[in-house]
Amino acid sequence: MDFNTISLLFKHAKGYGHAKIREAGVSDTEHKICTFLYFHSDAYQNMIANYLMLDKTTVAKAIVSLEERGLIKRIQNPANRRKNILNITDEGKKTIADVVDIYDEWLEKIESCLSDAEKEQFHNYCIRILEKAKEISVK
Repeated sequence: MDFNTISLLFKHAKGYGHAKIREAGVSDTEHKICTFLYFHSDAYQNMIANYLMLDKTTVAKAIVSLEERGLIKRIQNPANRRKNILNITDEGKKTIADVVDIYDEWLEKIESCLSDAEKEQFHNYCIRILEKAKEISVK
């Protein structure tokens, strides 16, 4: 497989999810942040940026926008006043409920051409490749 094939898969995934994410009223970056907060409570801005591999400034701008719209809430950490604890609000959960799993939905649809054994093998390969990518990135 060449890199172009992988790149095209990502473009198709983004095309599938993009319109639905926009209908929910959030940008792609805001969707990623809300989805992270949907599954991880009491997060910090740096934690989100690192986990999602996003630029800290981009995350900061998105957090301001999400907070202004009431989709997330920011509370000052009493143990470290320089850090804010971030959580998704009930309104935020409602806003992204239909798109929180949009890319898992896409993956399920494209994997439908594989047998159960092939799906398991594909997942195992992806995990191994991701681990190697992490290893190489650290060097």
